[in-house]
This record gives sequence, structure tokens and C-alpha cells, in this order.
Amino acid sequence: MPPKKAPARGLTQLKKELDEGTFRSLYLLYGSERYLIRQYKELLLSKLVTDGDTMNFSSYQGTAADIPTILNDVRTMPFLAERRVVLVEDSGFFTKSVDELTDGLDDIPDTSVLIFVEPDIEKSSGMTKAVDKRGRLFKLFDKAESAFAFDSPDAATLVSWITGRLSETGKKIEKAVPQRLLASAGMDMQTLSSEMDKLISYTLERDAIRVEDVEAISVSVIEDKVFDMVEAIATKDKNTSLQLYSDLLSLREPVMKILYLISRQYQILAQVAEMHQDGTPRESMAKLGGFPPFFLKKYESQASAYTFKQLLSACDACLTADYSIKTGQLSDRNALERLILDLLEL
Repeated sequence: MPPKKAPARGLTQLKKELDEGTFRSLYLLYGSERYLIRQYKELLLSKLVTDGDTMNFSSYQGTAADIPTILNDVRTMPFLAERRVVLVEDSGFFTKSVDELTDGLDDIPDTSVLIFVEPDIEKSSGMTKAVDKRGRLFKLFDKAESAFAFDSPDAATLVSWITGRLSETGKKIEKAVPQRLLASAGMDMQTLSSEMDKLISYTLERDAIRVEDVEAISVSVIEDKVFDMVEAIATKDKNTSLQLYSDLLSLREPVMKILYLISRQYQILAQVAEMHQDGTPRESMAKLGGFPPFFLKKYESQASAYTFKQLLSACDACLTADYSIKTGQLSDRNALERLILDLLEL
């Protein structure tokens, strides 16, 4: 049977349980923040699985996750160990009807631990949810209080995290460093973690980390060029738009990444425009839109060049370009170049 309910199921509670050696029979780690999901997955495995114990640990990925095999594994008693652990990643089970699996988890033994890792799926058109909370399988985990959501933190939380992480070096951290890092690298925790590692190495021989150090190792060049390209498109400046596109190609950026960044930009602009239409307070817009507050003014300025209908059309055009590439109708470069020309005609 699934484990009894615990007093709480926040991430703080989960961390406390793992530190105390208290384990559940079921875990579902899901949401948009892949960095945190991976951290907790690795923490779980480090607590539950002995290094080299292949007899009592099995893992399945994507379409290799076969329901009868998973159920057989979790019903098998451990061999000379306290637990049998089964890890299933990116299965897609939480977006469809899987009654065989849902019914089969009603009677797993206490000696088994089944971990599902189902982060949201990143596509060029944005993030797609990997978990449908209306499904029976999710409801089983939810009722057992074994479903843990890892959503992207807001800017204030990220500033605090960056400050704490950099302060561990013992260096003096200039006050504006965390926000400048957010402006440069965005709000993805994996990217921020990599940038902090670079920043620490870059300042290894110094006793302080300053804003100019962040600028020296900045990853914002690509994002800045995409922002400038959308700005040029909005003002119908075809020559500048195509020059910026050429600059991006010269930086050897994958076409699909450029498409993703353009798509993300227009999605944000559409969100900002919609929030203005709905009368959303400005102080709430950045949090709802998932971007740093100091970007809001720039996004508002860019969105004002379009009607809301035009922004929705731009988002649709990005989806069409993505579909054309993935179905082989157009090469990636042809699709992206056609998209830029279509956006200039809006």
C-alpha cells in the first residue's frame, strides 16, 4: 500500500525526511525546474541505493518504461538488502490513462521504493506539462502525499540563493551581483549554477566578486541579440533583423535554439499584453510571467509595438515553424528565415 500521510509534503519536509532516513514507498518529482528535480533525485538515490548494487536497483527511461516490468520489479523482494529501488524517468505515464499501473501500485511491498521523475518537457514553443493532475495516477500519488512539485522560483528567491551560494566562497559579494547575474543568465537554475561556477573560477585569486566580473563572463550575448532582433522586427527594420540573424548564425548557435528564444520572447510579450488587458497590477506581472522584475519595462515597451492579436499571431507563427521543421516540411534554416519574414509582415 502507498505510505501513510505525512504532516506536510513541501520540499523542506522532503529534505528533512531524507536527512532523517525516513523514506516513502512512492515518489513523484515533477515540475518546471529541472535543476532542483535532478538535485533531489540524486539525493534520493544517494540515500536509498548502495554504490554498485545492481541487484536491488533498476531504472527505466522514456519508452523503455514498460508497466509489467516496473510492477514486477517493485513486487520483487530485495536481495540481501533493506530495499529494492525502481527509478522511472520521462515515462509520459502521467499524461495518459494507465489503469494497469495505477491499480498495480495499491499493493507494493514496504520493502520497495518507486521513484517517478517527470519534469516538464521543453519545446521550442515553450514548456509542456508532463503531469496531468486530473489523472488517476497523479491522484494516487497526491493522496499518498508523495507528489512533489518543483516549480521555478521567483526572482527574490533566486537572488537569495545566488547570494548564499556565492557567499560560501568567503568572498565579499557586491550587492548588485545577483541581479546582474539574473539579467545576464535568466532564471533557469541550471544555467545560473553554471554561471556561478564560472564566476567563482574567474575570481579565484580575488577576495571579492563584482558586477564587472559578471559582465566579463556573461552568457547574455545570444539572448540580447534575439531581443534586439525582435525589437527590429517590431519596427519593421528588415535589414537589421536579417543582420542580427546572420550574427547569431556566425556565433554557431543552433537554429532550433534561436527559434526557441524567439518563440519565448513573443510568448512573454503576449503574456505582458494580456496582463495589461486584464488590469494585472504591475508589481505582480514579473512573478506571473516568470521573468525578473527589472525586465518588465523593456517587455512593456516592446509589446506596445503590437496589438494583442498580432502577438498571438506571432506565437502561432513560431509554432508553425517548429512543426514544419519537425515534420520535415522545411529545413530548420528555411523555416526560421520564413518565420522572420512572416513576423516582419505582421
